[in-house]
Amino acid sequence: MRTRVKSPLAPFSAFFAEGGAFFVDKRADLRIIGSVALENGARMGYNVGMEFQDIVIGGGASGMACAVMLARKGRKVVVLEAQDRTLKKLLATGNGRCNLSNAAVSPDRYNAPDFVRYALESFDGEKVSRFFLSVGLLLREEEGRIYPYSLNAGSVVNVLLHAAKAAGVTLAESAKVEKIIRREKFEVYAAGKKYVAQNVVFAAGSNATSGRDSLSLLKFFGHDVTPRYASISYIPCSCVRGASGVRARAALSLICDGRTVFSGEGELLFKDNALSGILAFEASSRYARALRQGKTCTGEIDFAPDRTREDLEGFFSSLDCDCEQALCGIVHRALAAAIAKKAGAKGGARLNAGLLARTVKGYALTFDGACDVKNAQVVCGGLELSSFDPQTMRSRLVPGLYATGEALDVDGDCGGFNLHWAWASAYTAAKAIVGDNDD
Repeated sequence: MRTRVKSPLAPFSAFFAEGGAFFVDKRADLRIIGSVALENGARMGYNVGMEFQDIVIGGGASGMACAVMLARKGRKVVVLEAQDRTLKKLLATGNGRCNLSNAAVSPDRYNAPDFVRYALESFDGEKVSRFFLSVGLLLREEEGRIYPYSLNAGSVVNVLLHAAKAAGVTLAESAKVEKIIRREKFEVYAAGKKYVAQNVVFAAGSNATSGRDSLSLLKFFGHDVTPRYASISYIPCSCVRGASGVRARAALSLICDGRTVFSGEGELLFKDNALSGILAFEASSRYARALRQGKTCTGEIDFAPDRTREDLEGFFSSLDCDCEQALCGIVHRALAAAIAKKAGAKGGARLNAGLLARTVKGYALTFDGACDVKNAQVVCGGLELSSFDPQTMRSRLVPGLYATGEALDVDGDCGGFNLHWAWASAYTAAKAIVGDNDD
């Protein structure tokens, strides 16, 4: 049965009536043990080589959210970020607008619905909204997609950094983790320093976009990593050459081993060697999952989804021109040339109304494997889920080890679903670490 979670833009009155507090222990006298500051172009104020209660590996969306939630409970937290800038990857999400959730979030929008269900129901859209209000971010909704009100990813980065500073999170950038050792406590070695803590939250994400692949660090503890494929990306395809840069509203179907696994309408952006645009991105997660399973996939474009084949055949039959010219009344000239070629028409060949109508309604595509992970926004694959408890994000193999966000073998559809998982899994891990049942 389809499970829906509450919308991120539920009424704000309850939030303000509660004083704007979310995951904050009002009894705690929170101390700033590290600060996020800028001086001479570099972030200063690091406390390195210290003992903490919790080490968060990865200063991306999930890692920073988890660190803020833990520190707001008075816990001593350090975030180790391999790159020179925390939340760098977040700046590129949603074409720089940061699509941070979706009103239609539900388990069936993910590759592992049974695993994500508890976290999504525990941290639903309303709680996402409350959390971001608590750090000073107002949200807006556009066609179900949830964005910062500014429509700028920089706003999300700024409020999370400010919240981390206010809660006392210690931030270490350019701190690539070299090894993790588990004795009585965890010892994490990064950039020549040793960090010690009772708990480690592994939120290192993936090497999609500007990220790094650090999952091998957990193989030492017996955690397996499933193969990773580019998801939320363009789909390599050389079937529409000559139309690079052309955009068109159309319908796209993805057929894998004879079964339709995706069908949708929206904008496609054509490239000589790829299919891009929001519609291709929406299909790409299903494509990546199918590739990982060794399936063979083909595609089909309907260039006139709101017209029947009979409508088009009647339209073409009324024209006295060649095939390509007839198609120019429906699509861009570059696409008209590609469709005419696909229909077998050459030069100024007279049109075959039935054949053209069938080709417009069912332009066949063959795909050329997966795109480079570096060009993807998200990957499918990651830490094998059977080794983690979905109600705590805690490792079943190593006490005190947690994993969140994209580090796990969880990927969602395009449209804010992956960032919602980042927040929800961060909350689930933080709640388990704190041992607090009070939402």
